[in-house]
Amino acid sequence: MTLLCRTAENLYWLGRYLERAENVARMVDVEYHAEIEAGASSGDTGDTWNALITATGAHALYAEANERAASTGGIAPGDFLVLSIENPNSIRSVVSEARNLARGLREFISREIWSEINGLYLVLSRRNHLEHPEIFDICTTIKRSIETVFGLYDNTVLLEEGREWFRCGAYIERADMTSRILDAKYHILLPEVSDVGGPLDRFQWAAILRSASAWEAFRKTVRGTPTAPRVTELLIHNQRFPRSLIFCLMALLRHYKNATAASPPVMRAPAERAITLLQLDVDGVTTANIVESGLHEFLDDFQKRLIEINTALSESIFRVLPEDV
Repeated sequence: MTLLCRTAENLYWLGRYLERAENVARMVDVEYHAEIEAGASSGDTGDTWNALITATGAHALYAEANERAASTGGIAPGDFLVLSIENPNSIRSVVSEARNLARGLREFISREIWSEINGLYLVLSRRNHLEHPEIFDICTTIKRSIETVFGLYDNTVLLEEGREWFRCGAYIERADMTSRILDAKYHILLPEVSDVGGPLDRFQWAAILRSASAWEAFRKTVRGTPTAPRVTELLIHNQRFPRSLIFCLMALLRHYKNATAASPPVMRAPAERAITLLQLDVDGVTTANIVESGLHEFLDDFQKRLIEINTALSESIFRVLPEDV
C-alpha cells in the first residue's frame, strides 16, 4: 500500500456513505410515487414504507422514534429516512458522515467534490421536516448531487490508489443495497398465494425495479411483465447491468486488486479470497435454483458474506499492525 491505512479506510467509507445516501433517496422517491399511484393500480401500499425502513436496517429505531413522538402524532416515514438525526442510516446522517470524512480527505479529492458534498450537507442540515409534496424535490436534489460527486470523481481525481478504495466502498455498498431491495419484496412484501402474478404482485416487482434504477434495463432486456424469476435474474446475474450483484462483485474485485497491487500478499489475500469465492458462488447458481431453494435465504447469506468481506478488509488492510505484515 502506498496510502496510509487510515486514509484508505476513510476513502472506502466515503464511497459507501455516498452510495448509501443515493440508494435511500431513490427508494424514498419510488415509494412517494407508489403512494400517489396506489389508489388507481396497487391498493394499499402502507406496508411498503415498513419494508423500506426494514431494508435500511432501521425498523427497531423507527418503532422507538415513533413511540417517543406519539404525543405529536409520530414521525413520518419520509422524515425518518431522509432527515432524522436519530436514524444513523437516514440520508442526513449518512451525508453528514461523508462530509466529515471528505473534510479530512481534501488532499485526496478535488475541490469540486468537496464543494458538492458540503453543499448537499448544508441543504439537508437546514431542514427538520418534509411536507409530503416536498419528498420528490428533495430526493431529486440528493440523487443529482451524489451522481455529480461520482461523475466528478471520475473526471477530477487522479487515477491512483485512493480512487480505487473509493470505488471499492461504492460497489460493496451497492451490492448490499440491491440485495436488501430484493429481500424487502420477497421476504417482507410477499403476497398471499392467491396474489402471486396478480396486479399487486406485479406492482411491487415493478417498484423493486425502479428502486434499483433497473426499470429501463428490464424493459430493454426482458419481454413480459415483472415476475420473481425475471427480476431476480436481472438483479442478481446480469453482468451488463451496473447494479446487479454479479456486476458489483466483479467491479469490487477489479478495484480491490488495483488498490492492493503494491500490498504484501499476506495483507491482500483474505479479502481477495472472500470476494472471489462469493463471486464464483453467485455466478455458479442459477436463478431457478435460487428461487426454488429460497431467495430470502440466498440473500441473507449474501449479506453475511459481504459483512465478512468488510471484516477482512478492516482486519487485513485498514487495521493491520506492522508486526503482522
